[in-house]
Formats: sequence, structure tokens, C-alpha cells
Amino acid sequence: MFIVDKERYDKSMLAQRHEELAKLPHFSAPETKLYAICFTHPFDVLSTVLYLRERGGSVLLLHGETPFEAALSLANRAGCNVLLHTNWREAVVVSKPQYVGEPSLCQFSSGTTGEPKLIARPWREVEREIESYNLRLQATPDEQPIILVPVSHSFGLVAGTLTALARGVEPIIVADKNPKFALHLLKAAGPSILYAVPFLLHLIQTLGRKELRLHKLISSGAPMSEALLHRLQACTEQVWQQYGCTEAGCISLGSDPSSPYDVGQVLPHLQIALHETALAEGSAAKEIVVSTGDKLIHTQDLGMLNPQGRIQVFGRMDDLINVSGLKVLPSEVEAVIERLSGVSEVVVCKARHPVWGESIRALVVASEGVGKEEIKAWCLLHLPPFKVPSIIDLVTSIPRLPSGKISRKFIQEQEISS
Repeated sequence: MFIVDKERYDKSMLAQRHEELAKLPHFSAPETKLYAICFTHPFDVLSTVLYLRERGGSVLLLHGETPFEAALSLANRAGCNVLLHTNWREAVVVSKPQYVGEPSLCQFSSGTTGEPKLIARPWREVEREIESYNLRLQATPDEQPIILVPVSHSFGLVAGTLTALARGVEPIIVADKNPKFALHLLKAAGPSILYAVPFLLHLIQTLGRKELRLHKLISSGAPMSEALLHRLQACTEQVWQQYGCTEAGCISLGSDPSSPYDVGQVLPHLQIALHETALAEGSAAKEIVVSTGDKLIHTQDLGMLNPQGRIQVFGRMDDLINVSGLKVLPSEVEAVIERLSGVSEVVVCKARHPVWGESIRALVVASEGVGKEEIKAWCLLHLPPFKVPSIIDLVTSIPRLPSGKISRKFIQEQEISS
């Protein structure tokens, strides 16, 4: 079935857990019920998800480290029947269950641009995504997934684990948070498919240095820097990027990206269109709109198609910066600053300005010899003046969400509160 760190869980162990779940009163007649699950151990997450999926139940995935009161609040907001927190044997009955819908995988959106909202994806849609994903990936039976992202997130659960199980392949799920453990695992592995977000890929590549040799990796969750992409391409046989959203799951997947924004071609079961929006007026990028057949999903992501039909994703519509009526894509400014020698990481976001309304702020992680004036001078060489950051902050690290994503909204709120 699957491995967690160094411990193997086979079909008999899963069957035994399912027998134990069936004896518990809160797991009787799961049809029509929504269960919020908040576990730290991947086996607890996967065994519960698989049990409920097979029996027509719905699951709300919560990050395993969510405190009890916060988890209970989210379960109430979602209209759950039951909250399972930490211990699968003990259930908290939610006071006013309100969820109505077909059996689904439910999640709250990341909230990187606003208040998180509940998204329900029927299991039949998830199954279609799994089939389509495997058709595009064309993985061989000897390629073993090594998953460095939580199975409480779609990237780890669906793209990493459920697609592997559908192929009859045994994935390795890494729960150990020490990157040295993951590095040791990768060095000892045969042909593997590494699933990770750019932040973890940066740590692994930095620790591995010249010794690191990877067979295949799939990155998602955020664009990697151009420098990181080049370093990974130098030590990996195949670099892949995937792109998705909570409402649609994985939207596109592709190997050999030409840039950090190249996320491959749309999966076979989906169609995309590019829509003009008032917010992005004046920008070459347009909103990516996804069609799943009977549903139209406005992703609020800005992108375009290259001549080969591959999707290029440049960021969120809400991240666009309006400088005196001129629109600036943060990713364009980030790409320029990243090319300056000594810069290891950068994020660009909007800031308040008393005259212009919005201005450009850059948070930069750089070596000691790199100063603000040098960064500004570099930007003036490579960007029009209105795209040059008016605020440059040298920082030791970039703030991130627990998933590893960078939240520009969070960074902007920090600026407002300070």
C-alpha cells in the first residue's frame, strides 16, 4: 500500500483499521455525513479518507497541526456532523450539521487572497482527475513517489498518494520534518518521483549540494525562482511542474518547464479559456478560467498560453499592483531581482502610498554584500521606472503559510499592522 517514513502499511493493516472504524458509533452510516479530520499521522488520514470514500461519506481535510478550537470552528463553518481531532477513536459531534451534497472531498481555500471558503469536490470528480493525471504523467511501475508534502493537502493526497495507489505503486510519505531525513531517503532510493513545494526543494538542493541526483521531481504550490529551477534541472533527469486550485484540483502538468511560470498543458479531462478582466486591463496576462464539463471555475489566476499550448501562470489577480493606473505583475519584478548575484529569494507585493494609492514593495533575502541601493540600481537597468520597487526590505527569510506557500496578503497585513 504505502510507506510512512520507514514503516510499511500493507492492505491487511488498512483492512484491520477499517474493521476498527466500522465498530465505532460515529462511523456507522457515514452516507450523507461530513467528517472533519485533523490528524498528524499520514496513516490516520489515509485510512479514514479511504474508509469514508468507499462508503459514501464526505471528508473535510484540516491541517494536522490545527489547534482543537480552531478545528472545531472550521468544522462548524463547514456544517460538519463530526470532528475527529488527534484521536480517530474519539469524535466531537458538531452542534448544527448543515452540509448537504453528494459524497465529496472538502477543503477550505488557502485564503492567500481573502477569507477561506469551503470547496466541495465530489469523489467522482476526484476519480476523473486521478485517471487524467496518470494519463499525462505516464509513470513507469518502477518509479516510486516520495512525497514531502502533507496528505492533508490535495497535492500530497490526490496528486501524490491516490494517483500512485491507482497505478498499483507504493508511495513513500515523509512525515519526518528534518530535511536531512528526506535527503538520505532520496539518495538511497531507486527511480523515484519527488513531490515537493519550492521551499522544500530549495532546502534539499542546498543540503545535497553537488551530490544530489534526482530521477524525477514534481513541484507545485508556488512558482520556484529561476535560479532554483536551473539548479534543479542540472541535477534532475526530469523536472515537472503542476498547477491547480482547490475548486478544480490539478489543472495542468508538464515536464521540462521553460521558465518558473511554465506549468505544462491542461489535463485531458479539462478545458481552459483566457478571459479579459477589468482588474487586469492593460496587462498581457488574462484570467485562467477552467471548464470541467458542467462547471465553470474562475481561478482568479493570471496567465497566458505559449505557442506550444502550455499554460504560463504569473500570479493572482489580486496581487496585481496598480501604480498610478499602470498594472505591475509581481512575478515580473521578482524575476529581475532574482537574477542579481547574491540574491537567494524575493517576494514582491503591493504597499500603501499616500499619493499613488499603491506602490511596490520587495522583500529580499540576500548575502551581506548586497544592499538596497544596489538592488534598486539593478531594477532601473532592467525595468521601466514605474515597475521599480519604492520599498526594499532586506530580510532573513520570507514569511510562509504552513503549506509552504507565500501569502502576499499576509505580508501586506503585517505592513498595515506595523
